[in-house]
Amino acid sequence: MEYICKKIDDKELTHSSIHHLLAINNLIQKNGYARAIDIAKHLGLTRGSVSITLKKLTNKNYIIEDSNKFYQLSDKGKKNVNAVVSKRHIVEQFFKDVLQLPADVAEIDGCKIGYLLSQETGEKLLSFIGYCLSDNKQIKSLLNDFINFNQICQSVENCQVCEMECFFAGGSDELLNK
Repeated sequence: MEYICKKIDDKELTHSSIHHLLAINNLIQKNGYARAIDIAKHLGLTRGSVSITLKKLTNKNYIIEDSNKFYQLSDKGKKNVNAVVSKRHIVEQFFKDVLQLPADVAEIDGCKIGYLLSQETGEKLLSFIGYCLSDNKQIKSLLNDFINFNQICQSVENCQVCEMECFFAGGSDELLNK
């Protein structure tokens, strides 16, 4: 059986590359242009590091550099930025409006997850959000029941989610954030 998490590495763009594309997009919207030095400052990275990523993005036709060293998103780059921003907003909305997480947590986790989602998952999640936020009284009741529900784990052996120890026992964030 193939290790499924390897599929994450199959993406053509890395999380870092996407942040570079988003920075270019933000800078163009704000200033009308994006230079390597501006991108580096925006991302808090060295110009050398940014230049390496910009070269890769140029070679993959995500960005275009003109003779004055200004960067623009190509059509391919614009399409990817739009997809990432849309999926990130979908995930944020799900976390905030359906799961009732605080806005700052929803924003951070949306950024972490949004770029990894497939188009299909983004579309299904958007439909689910629309369904959950509809005026249907049964759905509103279900969401209210969910918000007031407290998961109590009986044992790891009988849990359909936890494998080695209870997720609610904590410690997972500390391990992931190191």
